Amino acid sequence: MSNQPTKLVIRNIGLMLSGRMQQPILDADCLISENGKITAWGNEADLDTEHATTLVHANGATLTPGLIDSHVHPVIGDYTPRQQQLH
Repeated sequence: MSNQPTKLVIRNIGLMLSGRMQQPILDADCLISENGKITAWGNEADLDTEHATTLVHANGATLTPGLIDSHVHPVIGDYTPRQQQLH
């Protein structure tokens, strides 16, 4: 693992959710993470996006920092285990 500093810039975010009930939607289209920690978010024009080691174009997608879905059910086509419980 490298000890070099890293800077991740995610730009062109369509909707950024905060995870907070008091302010669920953030007024932001860009997020910056340095060395694995979120350091800034807001409008890209107002942020220092220079020298990014990784640049991600979100293409208008929704970003939910910190949301990890560790419980998923894989499906194959229209098949789900729940559908088969009736048979």
